[in-house]
Amino acid sequence: MKKIGFLGIMLIAAQNLTIAQTSFDVNIGSGVWTTFCQPFIVENHFVGNPSVSATNHLGFGIKSVLSSNLTLSVGVRGHYMNQNSSFRASLKCKYPDCDICEDFDDNGFFINWDEEYGIGEKTVGRKESSTDYAMVSVPVKIGYQIGKFNPNFGVEYNYRVGIDKNVGELHSVGLTTGLRFDLNNHFAFSTDFYSGVTKDMTHKGTVYSGKRGEDDAEKIEIRDFNWRTYRVELSVHYKFGGNSAN
Repeated sequence: MKKIGFLGIMLIAAQNLTIAQTSFDVNIGSGVWTTFCQPFIVENHFVGNPSVSATNHLGFGIKSVLSSNLTLSVGVRGHYMNQNSSFRASLKCKYPDCDICEDFDDNGFFINWDEEYGIGEKTVGRKESSTDYAMVSVPVKIGYQIGKFNPNFGVEYNYRVGIDKNVGELHSVGLTTGLRFDLNNHFAFSTDFYSGVTKDMTHKGTVYSGKRGEDDAEKIEIRDFNWRTYRVELSVHYKFGGNSAN
Protein backbone atom coordinates (compact mmCIF):
# COMPACT_ATOMS: atom_id res chain seq x y z
CA MET A 1 0.00 0.00 0.00
CA LYS A 2 1.27 3.43 -0.91
CA LYS A 3 2.08 5.77 1.95
CA ILE A 4 -0.32 8.67 2.22
CA GLY A 5 2.21 11.06 3.66
CA PHE A 6 1.92 13.73 6.31
CA LEU A 7 0.18 16.27 4.04
CA GLY A 8 -2.43 13.75 2.97
CA ILE A 9 -3.17 12.79 6.57
CA MET A 10 -3.57 16.45 7.51
CA LEU A 11 -5.94 17.11 4.60
CA ILE A 12 -8.10 14.12 5.53
CA ALA A 13 -8.14 15.19 9.17
CA ALA A 14 -9.09 18.77 8.25
CA GLN A 15 -11.85 17.52 5.98
CA ASN A 16 -13.29 15.28 8.68
CA LEU A 17 -13.03 18.08 11.23
CA THR A 18 -14.83 20.50 8.93
CA ILE A 19 -17.62 18.03 8.23
CA ALA A 20 -17.95 17.24 11.94
CA GLN A 21 -18.26 20.92 12.85
CA THR A 22 -20.61 21.94 10.05
CA SER A 23 -24.38 21.79 10.43
CA PHE A 24 -27.18 22.49 7.99
CA ASP A 25 -30.67 23.70 8.77
CA VAL A 26 -34.02 24.65 7.36
CA ASN A 27 -35.62 27.62 9.07
CA ILE A 28 -38.93 29.38 9.20
CA GLY A 29 -39.91 32.61 10.86
CA SER A 30 -41.60 35.99 10.83
CA GLY A 31 -40.96 39.56 11.80
CA VAL A 32 -41.63 43.17 10.90
CA TRP A 33 -40.11 45.61 8.43
CA THR A 34 -40.20 49.32 7.77
CA THR A 35 -38.39 51.93 5.70
CA PHE A 36 -37.21 55.39 6.72
CA CYS A 37 -36.89 58.53 4.63
CA GLN A 38 -33.72 60.58 5.05
CA PRO A 39 -33.77 63.44 5.77
CA PHE A 40 -36.77 62.72 7.97
CA ILE A 41 -37.45 66.29 9.14
CA VAL A 42 -37.51 69.45 7.00
CA GLU A 43 -38.20 72.86 8.54
CA ASN A 44 -39.40 71.14 11.74
CA HIS A 45 -41.95 69.09 9.81
CA PHE A 46 -42.00 65.34 9.21
CA VAL A 47 -41.39 63.85 5.79
CA GLY A 48 -42.73 60.38 5.15
CA ASN A 49 -45.08 58.10 7.01
CA PRO A 50 -43.19 55.50 9.08
CA SER A 51 -45.16 52.30 9.56
CA VAL A 52 -44.47 48.65 10.34
CA SER A 53 -45.64 45.64 8.32
CA ALA A 54 -45.35 41.87 8.70
CA THR A 55 -42.81 39.71 6.87
CA ASN A 56 -42.58 35.89 6.77
CA HIS A 57 -39.72 33.75 5.52
CA LEU A 58 -38.56 30.21 4.78
CA GLY A 59 -34.89 29.41 4.28
CA PHE A 60 -31.86 27.15 4.32
CA GLY A 61 -28.63 27.73 6.23
CA ILE A 62 -25.11 26.41 6.80
CA LYS A 63 -23.13 27.01 9.98
CA SER A 64 -19.49 25.99 10.43
CA VAL A 65 -16.99 26.33 13.28
CA LEU A 66 -13.84 27.79 11.71
CA SER A 67 -11.39 27.76 14.62
CA SER A 68 -11.80 27.77 18.37
CA ASN A 69 -15.23 29.40 18.84
CA LEU A 70 -15.29 31.44 15.63
CA THR A 71 -18.21 30.56 13.34
CA LEU A 72 -19.27 31.28 9.78
CA SER A 73 -22.88 31.04 8.62
CA VAL A 74 -24.39 31.45 5.16
CA GLY A 75 -28.07 31.31 4.31
CA VAL A 76 -30.70 31.78 1.62
CA ARG A 77 -34.20 32.91 2.55
CA GLY A 78 -37.39 33.60 0.66
CA HIS A 79 -39.56 36.37 2.15
CA TYR A 80 -43.15 37.50 1.72
CA MET A 81 -43.38 41.13 2.84
CA ASN A 82 -46.74 42.85 3.33
CA GLN A 83 -47.19 46.31 1.82
CA ASN A 84 -45.77 49.20 3.82
CA SER A 85 -46.94 52.81 3.64
CA SER A 86 -43.50 54.10 4.70
CA PHE A 87 -42.68 54.69 1.04
CA ARG A 88 -45.52 57.19 0.77
CA ALA A 89 -44.29 60.65 1.65
CA SER A 90 -45.26 64.30 1.66
CA LEU A 91 -44.45 67.21 3.94
CA LYS A 92 -46.66 66.75 7.00
CA CYS A 93 -47.06 68.60 10.26
CA LYS A 94 -45.05 67.76 13.35
CA TYR A 95 -48.00 66.17 15.16
CA PRO A 96 -48.22 62.39 14.68
CA ASP A 97 -52.03 62.25 14.27
CA CYS A 98 -51.95 64.32 11.09
CA ASP A 99 -53.15 62.70 7.89
CA ILE A 100 -50.36 61.70 5.49
CA CYS A 101 -51.85 63.39 2.45
CA GLU A 102 -52.96 66.63 4.06
CA ASP A 103 -51.25 69.70 2.64
CA PHE A 104 -49.93 71.90 5.44
CA ASP A 105 -49.71 75.19 3.56
CA ASP A 106 -50.87 76.92 6.73
CA ASN A 107 -47.51 76.04 8.24
CA GLY A 108 -45.76 77.90 5.43
CA PHE A 109 -43.85 75.09 3.71
CA PHE A 110 -44.48 72.45 1.07
CA ILE A 111 -42.48 70.04 -1.13
CA ASN A 112 -42.76 69.48 -4.85
CA TRP A 113 -41.45 65.99 -5.61
CA ASP A 114 -39.51 65.26 -8.80
CA GLU A 115 -40.24 68.76 -9.98
CA GLU A 116 -40.02 69.63 -13.68
CA TYR A 117 -40.75 73.07 -15.14
CA GLY A 118 -42.17 74.29 -11.82
CA ILE A 119 -44.64 71.40 -11.49
CA GLY A 120 -44.11 68.52 -9.08
CA GLU A 121 -45.97 65.75 -7.30
CA LYS A 122 -47.51 66.52 -3.92
CA THR A 123 -47.05 62.95 -2.68
CA VAL A 124 -44.63 60.21 -3.81
CA GLY A 125 -44.41 56.48 -3.18
CA ARG A 126 -48.07 55.64 -3.77
CA LYS A 127 -47.28 52.65 -5.97
CA GLU A 128 -44.42 51.40 -3.77
CA SER A 129 -46.70 51.58 -0.72
CA SER A 130 -49.59 49.68 -2.28
CA THR A 131 -47.94 46.36 -3.16
CA ASP A 132 -46.75 43.30 -1.26
CA TYR A 133 -43.19 42.19 -1.98
CA ALA A 134 -41.37 38.93 -2.67
CA MET A 135 -37.72 38.93 -1.67
CA VAL A 136 -34.71 36.61 -1.63
CA SER A 137 -32.01 37.39 0.95
CA VAL A 138 -28.49 35.96 1.28
CA PRO A 139 -26.93 36.69 4.72
CA VAL A 140 -23.25 35.94 5.41
CA LYS A 141 -22.26 36.25 9.08
CA ILE A 142 -19.27 35.76 11.35
CA GLY A 143 -20.07 34.74 14.93
CA TYR A 144 -18.59 33.65 18.21
CA GLN A 145 -19.87 30.55 19.99
CA ILE A 146 -20.37 30.99 23.74
CA GLY A 147 -21.87 27.75 24.96
CA LYS A 148 -25.22 27.45 23.25
CA PHE A 149 -25.28 31.14 22.30
CA ASN A 150 -23.90 32.47 19.03
CA PRO A 151 -23.88 36.29 18.63
CA ASN A 152 -23.12 37.17 15.01
CA PHE A 153 -22.62 40.04 12.59
CA GLY A 154 -22.33 40.27 8.81
CA VAL A 155 -23.66 41.53 5.50
CA GLU A 156 -26.78 40.64 3.54
CA TYR A 157 -27.77 40.93 -0.11
CA ASN A 158 -31.46 41.35 -1.02
CA TYR A 159 -33.34 40.98 -4.30
CA ARG A 160 -36.92 42.25 -4.12
CA VAL A 161 -39.85 42.69 -6.53
CA GLY A 162 -43.42 43.90 -6.13
CA ILE A 163 -46.16 41.27 -6.24
CA ASP A 164 -49.29 43.34 -6.89
CA LYS A 165 -47.64 46.13 -8.90
CA ASN A 166 -44.52 46.48 -11.00
CA VAL A 167 -42.11 48.67 -9.05
CA GLY A 168 -39.00 47.36 -10.79
CA GLU A 169 -36.29 45.09 -9.42
CA LEU A 170 -34.62 46.17 -6.21
CA HIS A 171 -31.07 45.08 -5.38
CA SER A 172 -29.86 46.18 -1.96
CA VAL A 173 -27.11 45.44 0.55
CA GLY A 174 -27.17 45.99 4.29
CA LEU A 175 -25.70 45.03 7.64
CA THR A 176 -27.19 42.25 9.73
CA THR A 177 -26.63 41.26 13.34
CA GLY A 178 -28.30 38.73 15.57
CA LEU A 179 -28.20 36.08 18.27
CA ARG A 180 -28.70 32.36 17.77
CA PHE A 181 -29.47 29.88 20.55
CA ASP A 182 -28.76 26.20 19.85
CA LEU A 183 -31.30 24.38 22.01
CA ASN A 184 -30.05 20.87 21.22
CA ASN A 185 -28.73 18.77 18.34
CA HIS A 186 -31.80 19.42 16.21
CA PHE A 187 -33.37 22.75 17.12
CA ALA A 188 -32.16 26.34 17.33
CA PHE A 189 -33.78 29.75 17.64
CA SER A 190 -32.47 33.05 16.31
CA THR A 191 -33.27 36.72 16.15
CA ASP A 192 -31.90 38.99 13.42
CA PHE A 193 -31.84 42.73 12.76
CA TYR A 194 -31.20 44.10 9.26
CA SER A 195 -30.25 47.70 8.47
CA GLY A 196 -30.13 48.81 4.84
CA VAL A 197 -26.97 50.49 3.59
CA THR A 198 -27.91 51.01 -0.04
CA LYS A 199 -31.06 52.90 -1.05
CA ASP A 200 -34.45 51.35 -1.79
CA MET A 201 -35.85 54.46 -3.42
CA THR A 202 -34.69 58.03 -4.17
CA HIS A 203 -36.75 61.12 -4.99
CA LYS A 204 -35.71 64.71 -5.43
CA GLY A 205 -37.75 67.17 -3.37
CA THR A 206 -37.93 70.93 -3.87
CA VAL A 207 -38.74 72.71 -0.60
CA TYR A 208 -40.82 75.91 -0.81
CA SER A 209 -41.81 78.55 1.72
CA GLY A 210 -45.32 79.82 1.11
CA LYS A 211 -48.57 78.33 -0.16
CA ARG A 212 -48.82 75.77 -2.95
CA GLY A 213 -50.07 77.30 -6.21
CA GLU A 214 -49.25 80.89 -5.29
CA ASP A 215 -46.77 82.87 -7.37
CA ASP A 216 -44.92 84.29 -4.39
CA ALA A 217 -43.86 80.88 -3.00
CA GLU A 218 -40.11 80.99 -2.41
CA LYS A 219 -37.87 78.09 -3.40
CA ILE A 220 -35.62 77.30 -0.44
CA GLU A 221 -33.57 74.30 -1.55
CA ILE A 222 -33.53 71.05 -3.52
CA ARG A 223 -32.71 67.86 -1.60
CA ASP A 224 -32.27 64.18 -2.39
CA PHE A 225 -34.56 62.07 -0.20
CA ASN A 226 -33.60 58.41 0.25
CA TRP A 227 -35.47 55.42 1.69
CA ARG A 228 -33.73 52.43 3.35
CA THR A 229 -35.26 49.24 4.75
CA TYR A 230 -34.98 47.85 8.30
CA ARG A 231 -36.16 44.40 9.51
CA VAL A 232 -36.42 42.46 12.78
CA GLU A 233 -37.07 38.72 12.48
CA LEU A 234 -37.43 35.64 14.70
CA SER A 235 -36.68 32.16 13.33
CA VAL A 236 -36.87 28.49 14.30
CA HIS A 237 -34.17 26.20 12.85
CA TYR A 238 -34.24 22.42 12.36
CA LYS A 239 -30.62 21.23 12.14
CA PHE A 240 -29.11 18.17 10.49
CA GLY A 241 -25.48 17.16 9.85
CA GLY A 242 -22.58 17.68 12.25
CA ASN A 243 -22.33 15.95 15.61
CA SER A 244 -22.81 18.70 18.17
CA ALA A 245 -25.50 21.06 19.42
CA ASN A 246 -23.44 23.95 18.14
